[in-house]
Amino acid sequence: MLEELVVTAERRDQSLQDVPVAVTAYTSERRDVLGVATVEDLARVSPSVAYTNNDRLSIRGFGRLTNAIGTDPSVALYSDGIFSNSMADSSTPSLFIERTEILRGPQGTLYGRNSIGGALNIIGKRPAYEFEGEVRGMVGNYGTWQTDVLVSGPVTEGLRVLLGGSLQRREEGFIENIGPAGDTSAVKRYMIEAQVEADLGENIVARLRYTKFDWDDSYGVGNVHEAVINPYDTASITGLGNSALYYNPTFGFAGVNPATADPFKINTNQTNEGKLSEHHRLHFDLTWDLGGATLKYLGGYQTYVYNTNGDEDRSARTGLFNVPAATPFGAYTATNVSPNQRFFYEEDQKWWSNEINLSSNSDGPLQWITGIYQYHQSYAQPQGLRVLGDPSMQNPLNLATGGAAPPNPDGNYLFVNGTLEVDSYAVFGQVDYDLNEEWTITAGLRWTKDEKRGTDFARYVSRTNTTTTVLAAGPAGNGVGGVPAAVGQGIAVDFTTFVVCGGPTIASCQANPLYRNLRQVQSGGLERDLSAEYDAWTGTLGVQWQPDSATNAYLRYSRGYKSGGWLASNGLTPFPYADAEYVDNYELGLKRTWGGVFQLNSALFYADYKGFQAPLTVVLNQTTGSTGTQFLNLDARNWGLEVEGQWAVAPGLQLFGSYAYINAEITDGCCYVDTNDPRALQPGARPVGAPLANGSRNQSLEGSRLPMTPEHKVNVGANYTIDFTPGSLTLGATYTYTGEMQTGVFGSPRYTSPSSDNLDLRALWRDGENRYTIIGFVKNVTDEVAWQSSTPSSVTGLGTFRQTVKLNFPRTFGVELQYRF
Repeated sequence: MLEELVVTAERRDQSLQDVPVAVTAYTSERRDVLGVATVEDLARVSPSVAYTNNDRLSIRGFGRLTNAIGTDPSVALYSDGIFSNSMADSSTPSLFIERTEILRGPQGTLYGRNSIGGALNIIGKRPAYEFEGEVRGMVGNYGTWQTDVLVSGPVTEGLRVLLGGSLQRREEGFIENIGPAGDTSAVKRYMIEAQVEADLGENIVARLRYTKFDWDDSYGVGNVHEAVINPYDTASITGLGNSALYYNPTFGFAGVNPATADPFKINTNQTNEGKLSEHHRLHFDLTWDLGGATLKYLGGYQTYVYNTNGDEDRSARTGLFNVPAATPFGAYTATNVSPNQRFFYEEDQKWWSNEINLSSNSDGPLQWITGIYQYHQSYAQPQGLRVLGDPSMQNPLNLATGGAAPPNPDGNYLFVNGTLEVDSYAVFGQVDYDLNEEWTITAGLRWTKDEKRGTDFARYVSRTNTTTTVLAAGPAGNGVGGVPAAVGQGIAVDFTTFVVCGGPTIASCQANPLYRNLRQVQSGGLERDLSAEYDAWTGTLGVQWQPDSATNAYLRYSRGYKSGGWLASNGLTPFPYADAEYVDNYELGLKRTWGGVFQLNSALFYADYKGFQAPLTVVLNQTTGSTGTQFLNLDARNWGLEVEGQWAVAPGLQLFGSYAYINAEITDGCCYVDTNDPRALQPGARPVGAPLANGSRNQSLEGSRLPMTPEHKVNVGANYTIDFTPGSLTLGATYTYTGEMQTGVFGSPRYTSPSSDNLDLRALWRDGENRYTIIGFVKNVTDEVAWQSSTPSSVTGLGTFRQTVKLNFPRTFGVELQYRF
């Protein structure tokens, strides 16, 4: 017989089969059987869900395409009912999780914040009423080991505690570094969990929960399992995109990029880093049974600092070298060029929220819930690119005067930063009314107000042949401020006004309304203020038919909303703002169980998507080739079918599977230049109009597929349990097929990640008293090389570009022991 699963998708306890919403749920035990340990695993085995290994979850084509400050995720994560601004909470080991729920489609009433695509609910284990504990240990390949401990139980009558912790290591990274630096994707993490739960009288229960994560990995957000699979560009004088502000670190380099033959190999002299520190998460909830209703308070606070950095030139080249260059004023040799380039990225944020809701708890025909919600976020996001070992970059000149500019001690050729303050408020309510024993109607409404304010800063420092040209073009051609062009090869310049405004001062920017509040910063660079307010009414309306206990059919309309925002910490892009997103979703669902042994849940949906926020890389300055991002609002539509099934075929044998088909495309968007295919010559290009003056060609985005949305996704598996007198042995296999996905809004194959297959095998031995479990596992049995996204850079004049892919996990295997007491 199939087990009944109770979920809280509608903010109250209900059987999964009774909920009129498309939900996929996993208990902790089910996750262990399937081998679901990470958010990547959750996305792989769940229909219509995609994850790109950089804190971006997508459901049914609704996702986030940038982590730039000022933008919001499209899928909300809730930990014990409290909103989290990061997917970091999904890294909680399964020992500490009671249940994981994935709600598909907009959840614009009960989970209003950033849930236009859906919500990921993580329900943690609470302190137990009787003393219990568990210890887990795992070892595997790549030098992997993990140990988890949890104890829980009463201290005195009416007072319970839970304490636990986890240590996780992967000594060898998935991506082998044949150079002098370390591998990529090694792991060094720990977690601490503590809870106190108290009965405050007969009808009130309060709980305080504290969690701390700490990571010291060799990869991070934005460079997770990342490989550049092109040969080194050894011919271009300057780099690509914003790296064009400095000479190309691989110009004339004789080395070979090993990732062109094997994306799991690199050759660098800098180990990538990803550090999560100063993390603290505090939750408090109180539940008060008032008789015919239940009053709940949910309060949460979370803070962390996250840093990631690594080798931007992606080579092990060391030692200064020379670059022959030319300007309209003559040729020269740039001496003492450094190949030692780095990227760096930081998130420093904290947020807190408060919610009070009141819900019915009677057995009558009317069920209802109403509540108020408040959220505040504070965020800073410094990041950029730097070169080490070049003194000229640390002491740039002023472009306007030729005199000294503010020092640049870190050697940054790009430094951007954004700050953000968010205040959000909401009022919501939902009513379910049973017309009779078979029919129920649902109506819900939510009003949300979002207020955002922040700053946007950028500083560009350049040392290239372009720098020399601009210097030499000063008064009488003798160089700006008396600096002769002949010595330009050893000079770096604060190029911010030239990149942003097109001239030596910020006066050139004043005609642009978005730059009117632009100001120069004493430390160098330019800064502006950004602010906006948004509000929306969202909600749901549905009807549900349950003719018997085994059948649940529903028709539901849901409206979702995500606030608008901007791209800050992104180079002072000239068009940073984007309006809010809205989606009108229509869903027809059927959940059916036959004889308690066969279960089939299906949903057919259609979504009208307005204002899809899409970042688009543009060239900010044609002379330097430096790039930024323009924020677009596009329209799209998607429709699809999801089917999930389980079948207890015979005692001990269970089959399960899911299938998702999504037809999702952009319906309105024109006209834009693809910096990777500026002449619109690649397959899939949709050129419109005549070529521009510089030879580029605009493209229409209409008909392009929504990013991070495979058309087909299949997951099938089987578990077979053999019972013995001393225990039981469960053998399991899971296979997943994921169709190809687009990374960007253009249809070029360069933005396409190919389809992939994944096969996992597991064996679990449990003793007869359920005291211990031994698990053996192999993931990605065939060791298939696949990637989740493919992102090309802009193209140089020589036709070169950088193709960056984010790899799926290679084959991993190991053994885990669980002991309960």
